[in-house]
Amino acid sequence: MTSFLDTLAERGIKADFAPGFTLDLEPADPALESEAVETAKNADVVLMFLGLPEAAESEGFDRDTLDMPAKQITLLEQVAAANQNVVVVLSNGSVITVAPWAKNAKGILESWLLGQSGGPALADVIFGQVSPSGKLAQSIPLDINDDPSMLNWPGEEGHVDYGEGVFVGYRYYDTYGKAVDYPFGYGLSYATFEITGVAVAKTGANTATVNATVTNTSDVDAAETVQVYVVPGKADVARPKHELKGFTKVFLKAGESKTVTIDLDERAFAYWSEKYNDWHVEAGEYAIEVGVSSRDIADTVAVALDGDGKTQPLTEWSTYGEWEADPFGAKIVAAVAAAGEAGELPKLPDNAMMRMFLNSMPINSLPTLLGEGGKKIAQFMVDEYAKLSK
Repeated sequence: MTSFLDTLAERGIKADFAPGFTLDLEPADPALESEAVETAKNADVVLMFLGLPEAAESEGFDRDTLDMPAKQITLLEQVAAANQNVVVVLSNGSVITVAPWAKNAKGILESWLLGQSGGPALADVIFGQVSPSGKLAQSIPLDINDDPSMLNWPGEEGHVDYGEGVFVGYRYYDTYGKAVDYPFGYGLSYATFEITGVAVAKTGANTATVNATVTNTSDVDAAETVQVYVVPGKADVARPKHELKGFTKVFLKAGESKTVTIDLDERAFAYWSEKYNDWHVEAGEYAIEVGVSSRDIADTVAVALDGDGKTQPLTEWSTYGEWEADPFGAKIVAAVAAAGEAGELPKLPDNAMMRMFLNSMPINSLPTLLGEGGKKIAQFMVDEYAKLSK
């Protein structure tokens, strides 16, 4: 394993080192802190390697905080007071909040848990031999209490209810407009990029292809990750504001442009339906967002899908609104309206308030609303459905 310090020595780069703190959960050591502050006073730039020690995170227990150890934050404050040119390099296996201390750093490099060549990799990025191109696979919240799981954790009477459903991570933060420090998919580079010419072509009943042109608008060779999010239209279930359904990473030389293509299959538009016990695509208009994070969208294009045609049998217990939403039922609802205009059936109420009641009622309750005429309408609907759905 090659550490960052080993790499500097191998490359002939002079650097002074002070540990600053111990890698355990013991209180701060004033002597180590003083040494680090004195070392920082004489430096051009200070690289502070901070994060979570082994004792702070593991597969075997839950963390009860997203904060770095307090002694590391205190040391950062002391060092930043002695030298303002501080860059923090993080090493951690899961998200940590940066809001409490970010003001003390000129830059933050999130390295997560690196492998045996982590030292050379960090040196390549820090000294500009390569441009960073990573993207966050998790949102970084402002506070642990912003996370939706905190409504259910640590549970009640020995049980934890995973009550977030599909609203996990950015699906929650973006849907409910929660502020975050850094959004899902975020990541800076030494280069700058522009996404133009976004186009969406429908390739099947419920499939599409997304094309976009990416241009490196800087003088640095680097890579960018183009992300495609699907925004559902009106749905029969609660769905997130948008979901990542495709991405591609493209390397571009300075000033270079390339066109990227991302295919969206039927599953990209589907949700799991408990009603059908299967994946389900509803017919209607969806939006395709193309960007570089869940909150940095370059362009949005609409696409209309046919849907997969799944329906459930209608009965007298189905609401009038459910009949209207069903392909066969909609034809029958139209026939009821036409028969009402022709005087063959009673006319249904057309004011907004009564329609709200009507749409929520099983059709076998129509007699309650319309008397004998409602009974005729309900029977007509059931009979017509039996003919159409054979």
